[in-house]
Amino acid sequence: MRSLLLAVLLVPVQSRAASAKNETEGLFLDMSKLNLGTISSEDDKKKYIYTIQLEKSRVTRRTLKNVYENAFDLYKHGQYEAANDLTRKILSIDPGYSDASILNRATVDLKGSTKPRVSERRLIEERFEEGMALYRQGRLVEAAERWEECSKLAPGNLKSHYWLKKARSELAEEHYRKGRQAYRQHRLREALDQWYAALVLNPRYPRLTQELAKVEAESREQDANEKLQAALNLYSQGLVLESLKMLDAVLESGPGNVKAQKLQAEIRAEVANQHVAEGRRYYETRQYDKAVSEWKHAVEYGYDPKAADQLVARAKEQQRREAAARARAAEVQKQREEDRKKQAEEEAKAAEEAKKKEEEEKAKKEAEAKANPGGQTGATPGQTPGASTESNKQASQQAYLEGVIYYQKGDYEKARDKWLHAKQLDPSNADAVSGLEKIEKLYGAGQ
Repeated sequence: MRSLLLAVLLVPVQSRAASAKNETEGLFLDMSKLNLGTISSEDDKKKYIYTIQLEKSRVTRRTLKNVYENAFDLYKHGQYEAANDLTRKILSIDPGYSDASILNRATVDLKGSTKPRVSERRLIEERFEEGMALYRQGRLVEAAERWEECSKLAPGNLKSHYWLKKARSELAEEHYRKGRQAYRQHRLREALDQWYAALVLNPRYPRLTQELAKVEAESREQDANEKLQAALNLYSQGLVLESLKMLDAVLESGPGNVKAQKLQAEIRAEVANQHVAEGRRYYETRQYDKAVSEWKHAVEYGYDPKAADQLVARAKEQQRREAAARARAAEVQKQREEDRKKQAEEEAKAAEEAKKKEEEEKAKKEAEAKANPGGQTGATPGQTPGASTESNKQASQQAYLEGVIYYQKGDYEKARDKWLHAKQLDPSNADAVSGLEKIEKLYGAGQ
């Protein structure tokens, strides 16, 4: 009979657990239907995981509540061992489940009882008397715990409810008194803790909500002032960014804080001006990309965007001009290199031609010498000595050209020798005469 009753009582537990399981599965099925897309933000991931954890906790609490109700049913029917087993399972999942803890202790005390009803009433009476004894000793917290156990185990026990309410009311009075004392000593956070404890014990405590609202406002103002002082200290140490973060925290909790707004505006303006000045320094040293980056940072701290755009535009225009100038300079340099190369090739070609003609003239003279072994000159009978022949004119012009090459190289001695030789070969060679005049102007008359 006992096992049959246990099986019957456990059916609701299993059905409720199955219901909770179905609810959990339904939760995730419903969420899987949502078009969440790709969660890339770290904050979005945290919020998503936190939501899942909250839903999981809610389902767990509901499931444990169902199990507790079944354990209490077992307790009321004298099935203390089965109730103890269920409460232990509840506490293994949630050690802070106070109702299950109370019921577990009761099942341990009543385990093995032959007369469940009598034993249960005796247990309630003993808990109540323990509470009264503790109350007389002024140990209100422990007395309230005993009477709370009586109320949980025997919801119809009116005197337990009465004394529990009385103890909680007195405890609330004590917390309120301590809160007033802390408030008078300007320990606002402690006062709030005491008054919230009083409100938990007595949710209808007269005028307590008004005082809480007042002290909460004072506490926020005090906290804001402390953070403002900390921000000023950070700023005085040169930790500007840390100071701004502190001010952001102040304005997050109190957006209307005028002091924080003013200080934040001043610091941001100073940081913006520093970025502008740094950008100008980079601009003067032709580091235009860094200058543009600094001016953009200045806008982030409140600098006029239009003024920053003008600075950026000027830097980019200057950067473009310098790039164009470098390109033109490179092109000119390239053209100069090509001109020098071309001139060198022409000079080499002229020198080669001059050398070739000189060799031809030499070979011709040697041939004439072989043809006239008597040493006769190439002049025909009756010709005036010293008169220029056609071959002499060609040799004279070739000597002149060689002199030009030496003149261009700056070797004026060899240029003069060549032009003298050209004049000797052909006294009518005006180019040679002109070249000699240039040499005379360089070295002076008589050279």
